[in-house]
Amino acid sequence: MKRKKNRIIKNISLGITLSIFLLISCNNYKKEAGANKQVVAEVLDNQKDSKVIESKKEEIKTRTYKMKDGTALVYNLDAKGIVGFDDWNDYAIVNSEIVNFKKVNFKTTEARMRHLNYRIANLSNTIPPYLKTEEVLEDVADIQKEYKELIEDTNASEKEVAENLEEVYEKFDDLKEELNETMERYIKIHDDAIEEFIEEYKEGKIMAAIEEYNEEIKELDKMIEKK
Repeated sequence: MKRKKNRIIKNISLGITLSIFLLISCNNYKKEAGANKQVVAEVLDNQKDSKVIESKKEEIKTRTYKMKDGTALVYNLDAKGIVGFDDWNDYAIVNSEIVNFKKVNFKTTEARMRHLNYRIANLSNTIPPYLKTEEVLEDVADIQKEYKELIEDTNASEKEVAENLEEVYEKFDDLKEELNETMERYIKIHDDAIEEFIEEYKEGKIMAAIEEYNEEIKELDKMIEKK
């Protein structure tokens, strides 16, 4: 009788333990499923909104691109490259001034160039985080170096000043080219990540889709210089 009683108590305890385990497992599964559902919803929503939106005013095009975290990158470009970013005012002003410098006489250019001291010195301080790639930062440093030589050499001949001016222009053109390539890389990496996600998602492989997306999107973070 005593053995039977012990067996009953043991079975009851086992049943309670199993019930608790199943309840915890069920809750964990629901949490994981809920989290996966949220990720899927965000990626699909992002896929819908992440196309390049382009508007045109005269010869300047404005592009808006939505990144993985929902951030909208807004930048302007013409036939020669990017002329401005919504969140990098110093770059837009320096670009505009340099374009105008090339249209006026040498003496006017030399005088006005000195007024850009603050803007050029501040380029590296105000650059948006998503543009802080090693290549972009190097180009900004090159511009600042050439500009410093230009304005500090007060005894330079007219020929030397003209040459220094040309060096500043060339370094700025290098920066503009690098910015174009950086934005193109961003968009390609992002589009590839979403494409990989959609392929797995269409086959019903939710976890594989999320893993593929996260793996591809890591390339975006690798672009930014680590401090």
